[in-house]
Amino acid sequence: MKGEVHIISNQENLVYLSSTFSKLLKRSFGKGPESCHVILKGYRLYVYMRNFITPAEEVLISQGQVELAHNFRSAVIHSVAQEFIVEVSVALGISFDYFFHDWNYDKNTGIFLLDQPQSNHEEKIENSLQKSLFNLIENVASHYHKKPVNLKIVKFTQNICAIESKEVLLPLEKLVYEKGNVDLLLHQAWDIKDGYWKNKDQFEELFNRLIEDIFIMWDYKNNRNYLVFIFNKLYVIE
Repeated sequence: MKGEVHIISNQENLVYLSSTFSKLLKRSFGKGPESCHVILKGYRLYVYMRNFITPAEEVLISQGQVELAHNFRSAVIHSVAQEFIVEVSVALGISFDYFFHDWNYDKNTGIFLLDQPQSNHEEKIENSLQKSLFNLIENVASHYHKKPVNLKIVKFTQNICAIESKEVLLPLEKLVYEKGNVDLLLHQAWDIKDGYWKNKDQFEELFNRLIEDIFIMWDYKNNRNYLVFIFNKLYVIE
């Protein structure tokens, strides 16, 4: 009985945090996302959003100023994250040290991730699937950025697959980050994500799932990234 109460309480907390994050975004941007879904796994909390673009961002995007729209959102999200981390700590009893985010303006979807250094959780999946997935990621990565030294699946369900990649930066990229030239890295990050989109069919065949979204969140300070696939409810092959 106690276990059931704990699960219900936890789900209620996630619903509360979803509502809280939406309200923080609406207060800060003047418009919140139409939908906001919160997932907790280990010491990582994911927030997936749909239809987040504000009227001001629509104007910037229509004028080809996507970078300006991104920089504006990133600056505001930093403030939102600080408030949200406090809310999460109170609701779940977990403190987070890092936050990351990525936005697909063409699909009007976004993802936000809270993480902490103690996050050692790793999903266990079929060995053959994991090997094939890692081989495919390494193959795609080799065309667009440094091949990761270490890969780890940190979330895998019928709706989402998240992979943490470590040692993903070349010495020049590290130097660019240390010099504060983040805008250069932003354009590179977009090009890399485009590369994964171009290879979407291969990942769909591997997962046997239709891929609805792809995100890459970069942690330049710690030389790693998170590659996230959001699956459609439909299977490729029934």
